[in-house]
Order: sequence, then C-alpha cells, then structure tokens
Amino acid sequence: MKKVYSSLFLIIMLFIYLNTYAQKKEAIVTGEKIEIYSKVLDENRKILISLPEGYDKSEEKYPVLYLLDGEFFFLQATSAVKYLSELGYIRNQPIPQLIVVGIVNVDRNRDYTPTYAPQQDNLEFPTSGGADKFLEFMISELLPYIESNYRTVPYRIIGGWSLGGLFSVYTYLEHPEYFSANLAISPSLWWDNDLYVGITKNYIEQKKISREKIAVTIGSLEGGDIGRSVRQGFITFMKNEFGTDDFFKTVEIPNESHSYVYYKAIYEGLQLLYSDWQMSDELLENGLEAIEIFYSNLSEKYGYEIIVPESAYSNLANYVYNQVSTEAAVKIAELYVAAFPKSSFAYYRLGVFNYLSNKYAYAGECFQKAIELESNSLNPDSERLVTYRINMKKVEERIRKDQ
Repeated sequence: MKKVYSSLFLIIMLFIYLNTYAQKKEAIVTGEKIEIYSKVLDENRKILISLPEGYDKSEEKYPVLYLLDGEFFFLQATSAVKYLSELGYIRNQPIPQLIVVGIVNVDRNRDYTPTYAPQQDNLEFPTSGGADKFLEFMISELLPYIESNYRTVPYRIIGGWSLGGLFSVYTYLEHPEYFSANLAISPSLWWDNDLYVGITKNYIEQKKISREKIAVTIGSLEGGDIGRSVRQGFITFMKNEFGTDDFFKTVEIPNESHSYVYYKAIYEGLQLLYSDWQMSDELLENGLEAIEIFYSNLSEKYGYEIIVPESAYSNLANYVYNQVSTEAAVKIAELYVAAFPKSSFAYYRLGVFNYLSNKYAYAGECFQKAIELESNSLNPDSERLVTYRINMKKVEERIRKDQ
C-alpha cells in the first residue's frame, strides 16, 4: 500500500511540475497571417503582417512596407525594421516604426514580370507578363484592405529582390503615383533583353523620371546579367543624370552574391530610404525651435505629421546641460515629460537633472515613476531598470545623509 501511495505521490508531483513548467512557456509572436480572396487574380492570397511594438496600446499611425516574396523574407525584413526602429539601445532610431506586409507568392514568375517573355536564354517563364494585373490586385484590393483595417499614414514603401526588384523598378518607372518609396534589391533588370534599362535611359532623356524615392542595392560579387543591367546600366544612368540627388540612393553590399545579399541589403536599403530622417547634431545649438522646424519640414516632405522624437529632447537636454546650465536642462526635461508622459526614460532624464540641481526629493519621485512605467511596459528593459534603481538608491542615500 505504501508503494501505491508513493507512486501516486510521485505522479502528482510530476503533474504539478509539468503543469508549472508548461505555464512558463510563452509564444514569441512575430506577426499574423491572413488570407484574402482576389477578384482581380481569381485566387486566394496569403498575407503576413507585422505590427510595430506598442501598436495595441496607442492610437499612432504608421507607414507601411509592402514586401514581395513574403514567405522567404518576412522574418528578415521585420527583424531589420524592428532593430532599426525599436531597439532600446539605439536612442536615435534611423528609421520610423513600420507596419510590414509580406505578400506570399502563388506564381512569382507571373506576378513580378511586366512583359511576356517565355524564354530567357536557358530559362523558361511560360506564365510571365502578369505584373500589371498583380499591381492592380495590390492597388485595388490589398492596399485598401490594409489601410481600412490598420492605422496607417499615407506613406507606402514597396520592396523586392531579384524579380521582385524588377517589379519595384517597374512600379517606380511606370506607376510612381502608387508608392512613396521603392526598394529594389539586386533587381533582375536583365529581363526581356534589358527592357527596363532601356526604358530608364529613355525616361531620363524625356525628363519623365519620378522624384519619388528609390534605393537600389547590389552585391559586390554580382556580375553577369545582374552586374551589367544594374551596375553598368540602371545605376550608372541614374547616377550620371542625378548624381547625389536626395530621391535616388544606391549601395553596394560587400562580399555578397545574388542569393545571399538580401539579409544585409534590406537593412542597408531601409536606411538609404530614410537617409534624411535623423536631425543633425548642429541643430542642438539652435534650440528646440530649430528642431521643431526640422520635423515640421520633414512632415511636409513625407506627407504626414512627424512629431519631435524622444531622442531629440534627450539629446537637447544633454547639450543644454553641458553648454548652458543645469536649470535650462531641467526645463527641457520637463518639456520632454510633457510630450512623452508614458516614457520611463523621460522621467529618468528629469530625475537626473533635478538630482544635479540638488532637488533630491523630486528626483526620487521621477526615478520612482520611471521604474513604475518601465516595469509595466510591454517589454521591460532590464538595463534601464537597473540604471533607474541605482539612481533611486543614490537619492535615498543622499536624503538620509542630509537628515
């Protein structure tokens, strides 16, 4: 009987252990998958969607990156976007938060090619020539769906690799009104005897090139048809005509071939498209008004309101502290908190400058508020919490010392 009880006890303990262990598991969600029926294409299309951190707890609206070859590159693209726009260690993010929409393929040879060219050297493309119809699907069905079901601003980016890059160049040249920015990663501009290289040259001569943003990347190891049509063709023609004009950007990715270039190229390409996003440090010398003018001009350029970011307030407070006075830094930090009342870092900065002004009790209140906000955030930053608590301890020790 003792053995029975003993075995039962072990079974119960094992059940409790396994149940407890299971409760500790938590799924890491990178996005959601939906399926919509396209009347234009007469087929169902799978769509992958990644929302910015904090989307569910705010009313903010976001630009959208429409990503071709979604089943291949959704994770790489969302990772690059989140690193560049959300990583806590980067206090001055080089790009804004984006909604990423990955379009899963049904027939990429059909959808991404603008002309019917069934034989390309040794390669066969019997279903080619469907780019116009695929673009119609995007414009009349996919984009309206995204923009009616998610909070978006009127700024669309389209990004594609290889044949997807060809599609990006095609939309840029033929239909620039649909996308605000275009990213072409190693585009297959060899298509149909370099058709779109020739069209680019003709459009340049006819002054028909759009000033919508376009970034083109290519791997340094890419030669052959890609090297000829992209490096010696499209990029050369655009550079010769427009030089370093702000709307056209290009970068060569070192030590990468066509098949492996995407991972680095999406990261570099997004920064190219947003090369004007960050304010220069020189603006700090001219104060908050100059910074506000910079972001007002940026809003006009991008076509939607872009507020002064946290990093600008933080950097300005530091500059004013070093160049003017602690009291002036406190005033900037107060404006920082007023603009971002849910930011733990804003309260932390206000606490630091009040501590330096010998206002220890108020500094303590600010540090405590920073700890509460960060602890209750979606993904608490452990490094920030350590810093906040260290400063809170310093305040408590200083108050005890003065008593």
